Amino acid sequence: MKHYSKAFTIILTISIIFILWITFAYEHSNITITSSPLKELPVMQIKQTDKKCQYSASLILSEEFNNSKTLLFKTSHLKLKVFIDNEIIYSFGYEENSIPFLKSPGTSWHVISLPALSGSSLLVMDFQTPYDNFSGFVPSIQYGTKGDCIAAYQNSSIYALFSILIILFGGLAMIVIYFFTRIKKNPMSKTFLYISSFALFVSIWILFQSGSIQLFAGYPQVMYYIDLISLILFPIPINIYIYNMCLSNKSKGIVYFAWAYILVLIMNLFLQITSVVDMYELVVFTHILMAANIIYMSYLIFVELQNKNNKELRNFLLPLLSIIVGGSVEMILYYYHNMTSTSIALRISIVIFLVIVITNSIRRYYYNVMDLRQKEYFERLAKTDLLTCLSNRNRYEEVLSSHEKTQVFSAVLFDLNSLKYINDNYGHATGDLAIKLCAECMKKAFSAKGECFRIGGDEFAVIVKDNESLQKECQVFEEIVSEYDKKHDFPFSIAYGIAVFDLKIDKNSYETVKRADYAMYQMKQIQKSKYVLK
Repeated sequence: MKHYSKAFTIILTISIIFILWITFAYEHSNITITSSPLKELPVMQIKQTDKKCQYSASLILSEEFNNSKTLLFKTSHLKLKVFIDNEIIYSFGYEENSIPFLKSPGTSWHVISLPALSGSSLLVMDFQTPYDNFSGFVPSIQYGTKGDCIAAYQNSSIYALFSILIILFGGLAMIVIYFFTRIKKNPMSKTFLYISSFALFVSIWILFQSGSIQLFAGYPQVMYYIDLISLILFPIPINIYIYNMCLSNKSKGIVYFAWAYILVLIMNLFLQITSVVDMYELVVFTHILMAANIIYMSYLIFVELQNKNNKELRNFLLPLLSIIVGGSVEMILYYYHNMTSTSIALRISIVIFLVIVITNSIRRYYYNVMDLRQKEYFERLAKTDLLTCLSNRNRYEEVLSSHEKTQVFSAVLFDLNSLKYINDNYGHATGDLAIKLCAECMKKAFSAKGECFRIGGDEFAVIVKDNESLQKECQVFEEIVSEYDKKHDFPFSIAYGIAVFDLKIDKNSYETVKRADYAMYQMKQIQKSKYVLK
């Protein structure tokens, strides 16, 4: 199994290297789609108004704007109105802010086409924000043709979409494997459920946090709060995933963290709906919880590796390290920029995390399946007669001992006649052939009705889980035995006896078998008196 796994890893690695080499080493087309680079709008003059957290930025446009130009920029928590010579041409966050308990208009990209002949005109942007730390902030504004702006926006979103596709593809693969393993009742099915749940929440977070969803839909205000909710939810599956890998009692703390995230989410929603505090203002508490979670998780893994030598968690170190580094860098940069922007650090680390975790999980599942098959094989081997491939004495005793008095069953016992005579006069190979033929006769006649056993050298049995008449099967059995007797030059006959479990006379299944054995013995005596050896 290890050789197959190593071979698969080597082939996969070579394939990826080959594809990357072909991609970057050769130019596959002489057609490229390009757009002109956007220009930065000059620094605007900022003027505070009488209202708190409300300000405006103004600029006299150059003669270049006599040609039709378009502005491209991104805002967070800012309502916006744009004027050209006191005439409004664009508004955001006012009409759209129809949900009363949501203070912020969210995060949004803006593509604003300016009228032609705007050169020497006064461009004014009025901003309003519910948060002090965003007051006076003017985003970086670029301009160019409308096509160039749209292309630039799409280019800024393509990397986020690419990472989302990787995560979603991995998550969907895990969901498929989860349902497959659940049907097979494999103990690893929950692992794939936790990973797929994590991938789903993370992909939602990246999609809404990056603004890529604006390619397909509006409602930036709602999208922003979905982003905050998914941020709180995605650590939960990972905590449960780690909890299921741990062996020590200290792993219960991980469960408490999972519940803590749920409580933080409920608290966020309650305070938001009641308009007491905005969810954005509570992000710091989510980050503190995440930081504490990471510290405890690291401590738990250290304990597991030191005291329990948990090999499963050892394989989890690299992906955990990637997400710890990525998450730490993300939070540092977020607060360094005064909570006004995010980076791609966590996004990259999550992709690395998922790739490693999914690969390790599939590998674990592969070895788990192989071990399970090997275990089933040896269990089946322990209950199978190697010569006849019928169930053996161990299985026979298991069936009888598990019988309950409320269950009806029929027992048919068989005995191959003259086995010693066949061994002495025709050889043990012929004796083995006679035993195999006896098994074949039983299987052809009775296998559709019940389980067939070889319980001794020349002794066989069939257990049928009902009390219906086996007259037809017995007739078929006798015809097959007679046919085999005619085909071979050694004497071939089989005595059998039938008994049906009767609660009035049988205390247990063994007494039923005893009555079947007595009936078989009576037939054997009759056959001995009539049968003439060849």
